[in-house]
Amino acid sequence: MIQWDYQITFHQIPQASCEEGNVIECDQTGECFVHDTCRAGGMEWLESHLRKRGKEGWELVQSAYHQREILCIWKKKIEI
Repeated sequence: MIQWDYQITFHQIPQASCEEGNVIECDQTGECFVHDTCRAGGMEWLESHLRKRGKEGWELVQSAYHQREILCIWKKKIEI
């Protein structure tokens, strides 16, 4: 029988590097916005963190961003 273990984590996003450019952002309803802004900082950090957690068997179920902080909900398969 397969069961799931869940974990909720909070992470501070590293400071952004300000390389000007157009950014397209879409929300959960599918509405997209184009605007000029600094590139989001920490993309390499985020990719590295996702890979690390994936190697540990964790799957990212959902994430939310607010004021330079990201909340992650993870699940991991437990075989009984």
